[in-house]
Amino acid sequence: MQLTLTAFLVAFAVGQLVIGPISDGAGRRRILLAGTALFTLASIVCAISPDATTLILARVVQGLGGAAAAVSARAMVGDASTGALRSRLFATLAVVNSVGPVVAPLVGGVVLTVWSWRAAFVVLAALGLALTIAAARLLPETLVRTGAGGTSPRAVLGRMAELLRIPRFRWYLITGCAATIGFFSYIATSSFVFQEQYGFGEGLYTLVFASNASCMIASTLVFRRLIGRFDEDRLFTIGLLTCAVGSALVLVGAIGGIGPAVVWPALALVTAGWGWVIPGSITLTQALGHRHPGTASALVGGLQFGLGGLATPLAGALGGTATAMGALMSGFIAVGLAAQLWASRARSGG
Repeated sequence: MQLTLTAFLVAFAVGQLVIGPISDGAGRRRILLAGTALFTLASIVCAISPDATTLILARVVQGLGGAAAAVSARAMVGDASTGALRSRLFATLAVVNSVGPVVAPLVGGVVLTVWSWRAAFVVLAALGLALTIAAARLLPETLVRTGAGGTSPRAVLGRMAELLRIPRFRWYLITGCAATIGFFSYIATSSFVFQEQYGFGEGLYTLVFASNASCMIASTLVFRRLIGRFDEDRLFTIGLLTCAVGSALVLVGAIGGIGPAVVWPALALVTAGWGWVIPGSITLTQALGHRHPGTASALVGGLQFGLGGLATPLAGALGGTATAMGALMSGFIAVGLAAQLWASRARSGG
C-alpha cells in the first residue's frame, strides 16, 4: 500500500507542475472538470483492481486527476477575486489542502473498521462524482483571454521563470516548502512515535491525532478571519515562530526522555502554527503570482507536495522516533524562518 501512496503523491505533485501553467493558456473550467472526472473513474478502477499493478497505475491516474482539479481551483480563485477577499478564499482552500492529510487517516480508519480497503476508494469515487456534478453546474470559466498565455513548453517555462525571478515569490515558496516537509514529517512518524515508542493503544493514538487535527482546523479558521485586519506577512511570521517553538519543545521532550507529557502538547502547538503557515504560504505566493495564477498554483502545490513526499524516507532513515520527528520539524522550520527573513528584506528593499 505504501507504493500506491507514493505513486499517487508523485503524480499529484508532477501533475500540478505540468497542468497548472497549461491552464493559464487553455482555461480552468474544462481542466478542472476533466480532473474531477478522471479522479472519479480512477477511484472506481482502484476499488475493483484485480492486482497490485492495476492498483498502482490507477493511483497514478487518480493523482493526475486530483492535480488537475486542485491546481485549477486555486487558479480560479486568483482569476475571480482580489485583495482581502482573494486571501480569505485562498485560506478557505488551504483549510482543505492542509487539513485533508490529517483528517483522511481518521476517516480511512473508520471505513476500514467496517469494510475492506476497497471501500475507501468507493467513498473517493462518490466524492469525486459529487464534485464533478457540482463543478459542472456551478462553476463558470474564470480565465480572461488576453493572449498572454500559451500552452507551448516555451511559454510555460517562460511564465515559471518570470515568477521565480520575483525575490519574494521565491522566498515565500521556499518557506512554504520547508514548512510542508516538516508537516509531512509529523504525518509520517506520529503513528510509530506514539504507538510503538510510547506504547499508546490505537484508540489513544486516534485521540492524539484528532486533537492535533482539531488544533490545525481551528487555527486555520482563525487565520482566515484575521486576514484583511492584519498584515498577512506578519501573520505568516507568527505562525512560523509558533511552529519553531513547538518543534523545539518536541525535540527537547524527546531527547530529555520526558515523553508524551511534553511531546503531545508541543505537537498541538506546532499544528496550530501550521494552521497559519500553510495557508499563509499559499495566499502570499498566489498574490505575487497574480499575473499567472495557474503557474503560481502549479509551483506552490507541485513543489510543496513533491518535496513534502521526501519526509517519509527522511524520517525512516533517521529511525522514525520522536527525536527524528523533532529534529526534522525543527530543521525545516529553521530553513523556513531563514527564507522568511530574506522575504522580509526583499519586501523592505533591503
